[in-house]
Amino acid sequence: MRAAFAHVLMLVFAAAIARLGWFMTHNPARASRFFTFGTEPAFGKWLALAWSNAVGWLFTLGGCFGIALYLVLIPLDLFHSR
Repeated sequence: MRAAFAHVLMLVFAAAIARLGWFMTHNPARASRFFTFGTEPAFGKWLALAWSNAVGWLFTLGGCFGIALYLVLIPLDLFHSR
């Protein structure tokens, strides 16, 4: 039961990471402004927007992979016979 509870917490964390990635992908200018604390990026705005977009997709895909993983692990933890 402890493993199932831990996996539920990790499921919530993976969903939050996926949501953050989705936000970064669809709003790269706002994400770039947030992570640079409102200052101009050092290497140009186009590179900062491309970076935010790429990192957003990586977060989204990684979070979705984590969600799928934990949705498989939670039933295994609950129904696994010991």
